[in-house]
Amino acid sequence: MTGVSDHRLKVVAFTASFLVYVAVGYWLQVDNGFILGDALSRVSAAQSVLFSRDPHLAAIGFIFTPLTAMLQIPAVLLSPLWPDLTARAFAGSIMSAVFMAGCVVQVLSMGTDRKLPRAYIIAITVLFALNPMIVFYGSNGMSEAPFLFFITWAVRRLTMWMIDDDVHHLIAAGGIAMALSYLTRYDAVACIAAAGVIVGVTTYRRARKAPRLRRALLDLLLVSGPGLASFLGWAVASWLITGEPFAQFTSQYGNAAILQQSGTPTVDFGGGVVFAATCVMLLAPTLIPLAIWAGILRLRRPYWPTLIIPLALYGGVLAFQAYSYASGSTFPFLRFYIAAIPFAACLAMLAVPERGYVTFKRPGRHAPPAPAEPPRRRGWPAYAPVAVVFAVTVPAAAWGMSLPKYAPQEYASAAVLAPDPGDVSDRRAVERRVAATFSTEREIARYLDGLGLPDSSVITDTVYGFAVVAASTRPKTFVVPSDPDFTALLNDPVGQGVEYLLSVPPTGRGVSDALNVRYPTLYDNGADIATLELEIPNDGDSQPNWRLYRVNEPVPES
Repeated sequence: MTGVSDHRLKVVAFTASFLVYVAVGYWLQVDNGFILGDALSRVSAAQSVLFSRDPHLAAIGFIFTPLTAMLQIPAVLLSPLWPDLTARAFAGSIMSAVFMAGCVVQVLSMGTDRKLPRAYIIAITVLFALNPMIVFYGSNGMSEAPFLFFITWAVRRLTMWMIDDDVHHLIAAGGIAMALSYLTRYDAVACIAAAGVIVGVTTYRRARKAPRLRRALLDLLLVSGPGLASFLGWAVASWLITGEPFAQFTSQYGNAAILQQSGTPTVDFGGGVVFAATCVMLLAPTLIPLAIWAGILRLRRPYWPTLIIPLALYGGVLAFQAYSYASGSTFPFLRFYIAAIPFAACLAMLAVPERGYVTFKRPGRHAPPAPAEPPRRRGWPAYAPVAVVFAVTVPAAAWGMSLPKYAPQEYASAAVLAPDPGDVSDRRAVERRVAATFSTEREIARYLDGLGLPDSSVITDTVYGFAVVAASTRPKTFVVPSDPDFTALLNDPVGQGVEYLLSVPPTGRGVSDALNVRYPTLYDNGADIATLELEIPNDGDSQPNWRLYRVNEPVPES
């Protein structure tokens, strides 16, 4: 009966969370147009796979790892029937809602695995599910939701492996969860390495007889080998198609190039570490007390090594992000430290006495014998204080999201949550511009769609143009860099029958725009190949003013 009840609880948790996240996504993105650029670019990539002039899987691109965009392909397939799936990135909202709801179930399962009191499990799960950062990234189509799901799934299964030595946990954690996590975010390399070390050392210590080293290596490969295969496979595919194995770091469209083009100020290493630590504390200020209390509770009890798994995997992600920012290779974004929230939830499940464990289905040779009698039940004083300490993460995250210095992508949500037309302060003006990001690009798409242009009529680079292409109901109108004939048409738009060039200023990220690279004076004067037809001021924050140039008629030969 308990198993059935747990199953129903998980179904309810998934369904309720999914409905909340998808509803918030619809409200934010479809109703209010509050869309983050990375989310829309992934939708545009999925759209290119299906509806570009040359549909092919490689059109998904090699800057981001591919899974977040690939998972949206089924929803994008329906975009001709409902254009907002791509124009307002609602396909991304559906994807992130599914995976964040799955992450909620994994958090809940950490409690049911240990037979904790039902009220306590529900309290921790609800506090996690309704954390404003979790709600926001469970609804906006970014990569955080699938990444947190895969890592939390891996943490849970590896924790259980520490208890029952069931090799199937290693298969689920390494062969599936962590391999897919790398195809979602590059941060996963830290988890893959940490898990391999922990599993290898644990197996070596458990094995009393030779060949200890061989057994340790086999388990290490089982848990980290698929992740390594994902790493190598993605690098080889990128190298074969683009000539760059790690385009995120070497391409003109990658993070390093964007940081340089946007003039983002560099920070010293110490300052970067302080910034990262501040972000972690904003999202989970009670993380350290929870870890200390969980350590004290586990120290002289059975299964104390279970605490190592979340410390290594979640801690590895946070350390990776801290080092990346401190070394100047990524951005000062609060969302990069979102793993602190499930980390704290996991510790909250470990910082209270268990009431036993679920029945071991396939225990390994090092699984402990069943206890002679069930553990002594504890009253609410053993659980309520930990729940209260964890609850602090909810208002703390809400406050952190309101700070532009730490949350440049989240703070403008205030313009949607609490609109105040009478507020003319500079901050509210910036918030409105951020909330209106991509509204201009949707207007450009509507204008071009209304011209009834044939295929291959407009050349644009996807540095900024992805938002226009995603909003268009006629994506085959556009010639984009993933098209195999992009370079040929860009080099001779007059002779190839191209009608328009959609141009951005050759400043900031615009210096990498292929049109500006090929025609440095295009934005200023048409580069003698086109005539200005429209200039479109942009309503969005940090978005360029567009110029639409009509390609000149070919000069007849005399």
